[in-house]
Amino acid sequence: MLAVERRSKIEELINGNKSVLVTDLSKLFDVTPETIRGDLLKLEKQGVLVRTYGGATLASGSGSELGVKERDVVNAEAKHKIGIRAASMIKNGETIFLDASTSSLYLARSIKDKKGLTVITNSVNIIAELSDCDNIKLICTGGCLNMRNMSYIGRFAERMITQNFVANKFFFSCRGVTVSRGMVEVSEDEAEIKRAMMNASDSAVFLCDHSKLGKKGIPVIAPIEKIDTFITDIRLDGEWADALEENDIRIITV
Repeated sequence: MLAVERRSKIEELINGNKSVLVTDLSKLFDVTPETIRGDLLKLEKQGVLVRTYGGATLASGSGSELGVKERDVVNAEAKHKIGIRAASMIKNGETIFLDASTSSLYLARSIKDKKGLTVITNSVNIIAELSDCDNIKLICTGGCLNMRNMSYIGRFAERMITQNFVANKFFFSCRGVTVSRGMVEVSEDEAEIKRAMMNASDSAVFLCDHSKLGKKGIPVIAPIEKIDTFITDIRLDGEWADALEENDIRIITV
Protein backbone atom coordinates (compact mmCIF):
# COMPACT_ATOMS: atom_id res chain seq x y z
CA MET A 1 0.00 0.00 0.00
CA LEU A 2 1.30 3.45 -0.90
CA ALA A 3 1.81 5.98 1.88
CA VAL A 4 -0.88 8.26 0.48
CA GLU A 5 -3.36 5.37 0.47
CA ARG A 6 -2.45 4.46 4.04
CA ARG A 7 -2.97 8.02 5.22
CA SER A 8 -6.32 8.11 3.45
CA LYS A 9 -7.36 4.96 5.34
CA ILE A 10 -6.15 6.47 8.61
CA GLU A 11 -8.27 9.55 7.91
CA GLU A 12 -11.32 7.33 7.34
CA LEU A 13 -10.66 5.49 10.62
CA ILE A 14 -10.29 8.62 12.70
CA ASN A 15 -13.39 10.20 11.17
CA GLY A 16 -15.33 7.09 12.12
CA ASN A 17 -13.83 6.33 15.53
CA LYS A 18 -12.79 9.85 16.63
CA SER A 19 -9.42 8.52 17.82
CA VAL A 20 -6.69 6.05 16.84
CA LEU A 21 -3.71 4.37 18.50
CA VAL A 22 -0.26 4.07 16.95
CA THR A 23 0.02 0.42 18.04
CA ASP A 24 -3.29 -0.51 16.44
CA LEU A 25 -2.46 1.23 13.17
CA SER A 26 1.00 -0.32 13.07
CA LYS A 27 -0.52 -3.80 13.27
CA LEU A 28 -3.34 -3.00 10.86
CA PHE A 29 -1.05 -1.72 8.10
CA ASP A 30 1.93 -3.94 8.97
CA VAL A 31 4.36 -1.03 9.24
CA THR A 32 6.54 0.28 12.04
CA PRO A 33 5.22 2.64 14.74
CA GLU A 34 7.68 5.23 13.42
CA THR A 35 6.02 5.09 10.01
CA ILE A 36 2.59 5.61 11.57
CA ARG A 37 3.86 8.54 13.64
CA GLY A 38 5.10 10.09 10.40
CA ASP A 39 1.66 9.61 8.86
CA LEU A 40 -0.02 11.21 11.86
CA LEU A 41 2.37 14.16 11.71
CA LYS A 42 1.46 14.79 8.05
CA LEU A 43 -2.26 14.46 8.78
CA GLU A 44 -1.94 16.84 11.72
CA LYS A 45 -0.31 19.44 9.46
CA GLN A 46 -3.29 19.03 7.11
CA GLY A 47 -5.67 19.74 9.99
CA VAL A 48 -7.21 16.25 9.94
CA LEU A 49 -6.23 15.25 13.46
CA VAL A 50 -4.45 16.23 16.65
CA ARG A 51 -1.64 13.96 17.81
CA THR A 52 -1.83 12.71 21.40
CA TYR A 53 0.27 10.46 23.58
CA GLY A 54 0.29 7.13 21.74
CA GLY A 55 -2.12 8.11 19.00
CA ALA A 56 -4.33 10.91 17.71
CA THR A 57 -7.84 12.33 17.96
CA LEU A 58 -10.09 13.95 15.42
CA ALA A 59 -9.32 17.65 15.04
CA SER A 60 -12.10 19.84 16.37
CA GLY A 61 -12.46 23.33 17.76
CA SER A 62 -14.62 24.17 20.75
CA GLY A 63 -17.41 25.11 18.38
CA SER A 64 -17.55 21.60 16.92
CA GLU A 65 -17.08 19.70 20.15
CA LEU A 66 -19.00 16.43 20.26
CA GLY A 67 -22.19 16.32 22.27
CA VAL A 68 -22.55 14.03 25.26
CA LYS A 69 -24.37 11.29 23.29
CA GLU A 70 -21.56 11.13 20.72
CA ARG A 71 -18.84 11.21 23.39
CA ASP A 72 -20.48 8.39 25.31
CA VAL A 73 -19.40 5.89 22.64
CA VAL A 74 -15.90 7.28 22.01
CA ASN A 75 -13.27 5.05 23.69
CA ALA A 76 -16.12 3.26 25.44
CA GLU A 77 -14.09 0.20 26.44
CA ALA A 78 -11.35 2.30 28.01
CA LYS A 79 -13.85 4.48 29.88
CA HIS A 80 -15.63 1.36 31.14
CA LYS A 81 -12.40 -0.09 32.56
CA ILE A 82 -11.38 3.24 34.06
CA GLY A 83 -14.82 3.63 35.62
CA ILE A 84 -14.69 0.19 37.26
CA ARG A 85 -11.22 0.88 38.69
CA ALA A 86 -12.24 4.31 39.96
CA ALA A 87 -15.33 2.83 41.62
CA SER A 88 -13.10 0.51 43.64
CA MET A 89 -11.57 3.60 45.30
CA ILE A 90 -14.92 4.72 46.71
CA LYS A 91 -15.82 3.58 50.22
CA ASN A 92 -19.33 3.15 51.58
CA GLY A 93 -20.51 6.29 53.33
CA GLU A 94 -18.29 8.71 51.41
CA THR A 95 -19.34 11.91 49.70
CA ILE A 96 -18.11 12.37 46.13
CA PHE A 97 -18.33 14.90 43.34
CA LEU A 98 -18.89 13.65 39.80
CA ASP A 99 -18.50 16.09 36.93
CA ALA A 100 -20.57 15.95 33.73
CA SER A 101 -17.98 14.05 31.67
CA THR A 102 -18.88 10.75 30.01
CA SER A 103 -16.01 9.18 31.97
CA SER A 104 -17.82 10.06 35.20
CA LEU A 105 -21.02 8.63 33.73
CA TYR A 106 -19.23 5.30 33.22
CA LEU A 107 -18.06 5.52 36.83
CA ALA A 108 -21.62 6.17 37.99
CA ARG A 109 -22.72 2.94 36.31
CA SER A 110 -20.26 1.05 38.54
CA ILE A 111 -21.21 2.44 41.96
CA LYS A 112 -24.86 1.40 42.22
CA ASP A 113 -24.09 -1.20 44.89
CA LYS A 114 -22.36 1.27 47.22
CA LYS A 115 -24.04 1.88 50.59
CA GLY A 116 -24.57 5.26 52.22
CA LEU A 117 -22.89 7.10 49.37
CA THR A 118 -23.63 10.76 48.67
CA VAL A 119 -23.13 11.84 45.06
CA ILE A 120 -23.07 15.53 44.13
CA THR A 121 -23.12 16.24 40.41
CA ASN A 122 -23.96 18.79 37.74
CA SER A 123 -24.73 16.05 35.21
CA VAL A 124 -28.30 15.41 34.08
CA ASN A 125 -27.31 11.97 32.78
CA ILE A 126 -25.70 10.90 36.06
CA ILE A 127 -28.81 12.04 37.94
CA ALA A 128 -30.92 9.86 35.64
CA GLU A 129 -28.48 6.93 35.89
CA LEU A 130 -28.55 6.85 39.71
CA SER A 131 -32.13 7.99 40.28
CA ASP A 132 -33.38 4.49 41.14
CA CYS A 133 -30.64 3.76 43.71
CA ASP A 134 -32.27 3.99 47.13
CA ASN A 135 -28.91 3.43 48.80
CA ILE A 136 -27.34 6.55 47.26
CA LYS A 137 -28.14 10.12 48.30
CA LEU A 138 -28.18 12.14 45.10
CA ILE A 139 -27.67 15.92 45.03
CA CYS A 140 -27.85 18.07 41.90
CA THR A 141 -26.10 21.44 41.78
CA GLY A 142 -28.80 23.05 39.67
CA GLY A 143 -27.92 26.03 37.49
CA CYS A 144 -28.18 26.92 33.82
CA LEU A 145 -28.56 23.85 31.60
CA ASN A 146 -25.96 23.32 28.87
CA MET A 147 -28.11 21.16 26.59
CA ARG A 148 -25.23 19.95 24.41
CA ASN A 149 -23.32 18.59 27.40
CA MET A 150 -26.42 17.94 29.56
CA SER A 151 -24.68 19.72 32.41
CA TYR A 152 -25.62 22.48 34.83
CA ILE A 153 -23.24 25.43 34.69
CA GLY A 154 -23.11 29.11 35.64
CA ARG A 155 -22.77 31.18 38.79
CA PHE A 156 -25.68 29.52 40.57
CA ALA A 157 -24.13 26.06 40.19
CA GLU A 158 -20.70 27.33 41.17
CA ARG A 159 -21.99 29.06 44.32
CA MET A 160 -24.05 26.00 45.24
CA ILE A 161 -20.84 23.96 45.26
CA THR A 162 -18.52 26.43 46.98
CA GLN A 163 -20.97 27.56 49.66
CA ASN A 164 -22.69 24.30 50.56
CA PHE A 165 -20.61 21.18 49.93
CA VAL A 166 -17.40 19.38 50.75
CA ALA A 167 -16.48 15.92 49.49
CA ASN A 168 -14.01 13.15 50.11
CA LYS A 169 -13.17 12.73 46.43
CA PHE A 170 -13.73 14.47 43.10
CA PHE A 171 -13.82 12.30 39.97
CA PHE A 172 -13.55 14.10 36.66
CA SER A 173 -12.33 14.18 33.10
CA CYS A 174 -11.95 16.97 30.55
CA ARG A 175 -11.10 17.83 26.95
CA GLY A 176 -7.36 17.18 27.31
CA VAL A 177 -4.22 17.38 29.42
CA THR A 178 -0.58 18.31 28.83
CA VAL A 179 2.36 18.29 31.22
CA SER A 180 3.03 21.99 30.73
CA ARG A 181 -0.52 23.39 30.89
CA GLY A 182 -2.44 20.79 32.88
CA MET A 183 -6.11 19.95 32.32
CA VAL A 184 -8.08 21.98 29.79
CA GLU A 185 -11.76 22.29 28.89
CA VAL A 186 -13.91 23.50 25.99
CA SER A 187 -15.46 26.44 27.85
CA GLU A 188 -14.84 28.60 30.89
CA ASP A 189 -18.29 27.70 32.27
CA GLU A 190 -17.44 23.99 32.38
CA ALA A 191 -13.95 24.70 33.75
CA GLU A 192 -15.36 26.81 36.61
CA ILE A 193 -17.58 23.99 37.84
CA LYS A 194 -14.67 21.51 37.82
CA ARG A 195 -12.44 23.97 39.69
CA ALA A 196 -15.14 24.50 42.32
CA MET A 197 -15.57 20.76 42.83
CA MET A 198 -11.81 20.25 42.98
CA ASN A 199 -11.35 22.98 45.60
CA ALA A 200 -14.18 21.54 47.73
CA SER A 201 -12.72 18.00 47.77
CA ASP A 202 -10.05 16.26 49.83
CA SER A 203 -8.63 14.61 46.71
CA ALA A 204 -9.01 14.76 42.92
CA VAL A 205 -9.06 11.66 40.71
CA PHE A 206 -8.50 12.25 37.00
CA LEU A 207 -10.20 9.76 34.64
CA CYS A 208 -7.99 9.97 31.56
CA ASP A 209 -8.40 7.71 28.55
CA HIS A 210 -5.57 7.86 26.01
CA SER A 211 -7.33 10.37 23.73
CA LYS A 212 -6.93 13.10 26.36
CA LEU A 213 -3.14 12.92 26.58
CA GLY A 214 -1.39 15.74 24.80
CA LYS A 215 -4.63 17.37 23.68
CA LYS A 216 -4.43 21.15 24.04
CA GLY A 217 -7.11 23.76 24.53
CA ILE A 218 -8.42 26.62 26.60
CA PRO A 219 -9.35 27.39 29.28
CA VAL A 220 -7.09 25.66 31.80
CA ILE A 221 -8.90 23.95 34.67
CA ALA A 222 -5.84 23.40 36.86
CA PRO A 223 -2.18 22.32 36.63
CA ILE A 224 -1.43 18.62 36.95
CA GLU A 225 -0.12 19.03 40.51
CA LYS A 226 -3.74 19.46 41.62
CA ILE A 227 -4.39 15.79 40.77
CA ASP A 228 -3.96 13.15 43.48
CA THR A 229 -4.66 10.06 41.33
CA PHE A 230 -4.31 9.63 37.56
CA ILE A 231 -6.24 6.67 36.09
CA THR A 232 -5.54 5.86 32.44
CA ASP A 233 -5.70 3.04 29.91
CA ILE A 234 -2.19 3.51 28.52
CA ARG A 235 1.17 2.98 30.20
CA LEU A 236 2.88 6.29 30.83
CA ASP A 237 6.61 6.77 30.48
CA GLY A 238 9.15 9.47 29.74
CA GLU A 239 7.98 13.04 30.35
CA TRP A 240 4.58 11.97 31.68
CA ALA A 241 5.88 9.45 34.20
CA ASP A 242 8.55 11.89 35.40
CA ALA A 243 6.08 14.76 35.82
CA LEU A 244 3.52 12.69 37.73
CA GLU A 245 6.16 11.16 39.98
CA GLU A 246 7.68 14.57 40.66
CA ASN A 247 4.28 15.82 41.84
CA ASP A 248 3.63 12.69 43.91
CA ILE A 249 0.61 11.73 41.80
CA ARG A 250 -0.51 8.12 41.99
CA ILE A 251 -0.67 6.46 38.55
CA ILE A 252 -3.15 3.64 37.94
CA THR A 253 -3.10 1.87 34.56
CA VAL A 254 -6.08 -0.32 33.61
